[in-house]
Amino acid sequence: MKTMKALRFGKCGPPAVLSIEELPVPDLKPGEALIELHASAINPSDVKNVAGVFYASLPRVPGRDYAGIVVAGDGWKGKEVWGSGAGFGVSRDGTHAEYVVVSSDGLSEKPAGLSMEEASTVGVPHLAAWSGLIDAANIQAGETVSITGALGAVGRAATQIAYWKKAKVIGADISDSRPTLTFS
Repeated sequence: MKTMKALRFGKCGPPAVLSIEELPVPDLKPGEALIELHASAINPSDVKNVAGVFYASLPRVPGRDYAGIVVAGDGWKGKEVWGSGAGFGVSRDGTHAEYVVVSSDGLSEKPAGLSMEEASTVGVPHLAAWSGLIDAANIQAGETVSITGALGAVGRAATQIAYWKKAKVIGADISDSRPTLTFS
């Protein structure tokens, strides 16, 4: 049996409940791919998950966003991929491990211009920003949007999406303990 290292928690609490464990490499079912992870982001939701906010089934490997190389799976072997997975870290083991299994139809090739580390940080922040600006607000060209927390991951993603939609951005954040406003 091949094994991997994974960050895991068996009870909810502070980050101290996490430990590195040796686990079996997940088995593949038809229509799935095994990804050797090269980078995995730590999002605030991952910390909240370990703390018990999302009621994860335990024991559990946290983590949602990833970048890596497919090592097994029809048509994808050897390709660099990136993404975020539904249920990762909550109802199924997540990406804070050496390997993760993903449905083949959910795979996306990693853009060549992004490093593994950069690609692994895109998922949750961009999904949150998209949900707010596109799904909820339906932002349009020429509109002005105020983005609080503009220096954070979701704020930067929201700024990029707003620019893409040709909206004007007023960004607000705290830097060096002083409020900062940016207009563009």
